[in-house]
Amino acid sequence: MSAFEKKSFGQLIRFVIVGASNSLVDLIVTRLLQWGFGAIFGSLLLTYYIPKVVGYGCGIVNSYVLNSSWTFRSQRRRDAREIGSFLAVNLVTLGLSLLLMYLLRDVFGVAAWWTNLTGGTAFGRIITGEFFCTVLSTGICMLVNFAGNKRFVFGKRKEDDAPASDPEA
Repeated sequence: MSAFEKKSFGQLIRFVIVGASNSLVDLIVTRLLQWGFGAIFGSLLLTYYIPKVVGYGCGIVNSYVLNSSWTFRSQRRRDAREIGSFLAVNLVTLGLSLLLMYLLRDVFGVAAWWTNLTGGTAFGRIITGEFFCTVLSTGICMLVNFAGNKRFVFGKRKEDDAPASDPEA
């Protein structure tokens, strides 16, 4: 295994650990808001999608702090380009997550399948069909997010390859 492959593998492991913490933050906030909004509102937008956006936003903050200071520490710059790229990758990932949640729930019927599978059990009341779809979409999007962060946010820039110019020339 080359030094690059070892570094990339180490980054992937750290990214997965950070991603797990991001997902935990995301899913806890999402679930709490789903429960809270579900008790007040009946709208699917307010009880399913908006909680996901807020939960994901909390996970994004956690993600940037941990990934820039631990996972990709040697490549971080903490400049406007890095932060903008990070937000762009995460907004694309959020869009994909919402699309997957919709497809899993409303097109493929995974939420109904899960509800039928778990029945009226306590487990089925905690991990509802909608929340199961949220968890599935989160898992898929974690891989997409790693690739985007590795390539576009914390990847090597073209100017990193350019030789340093001689200021006295």
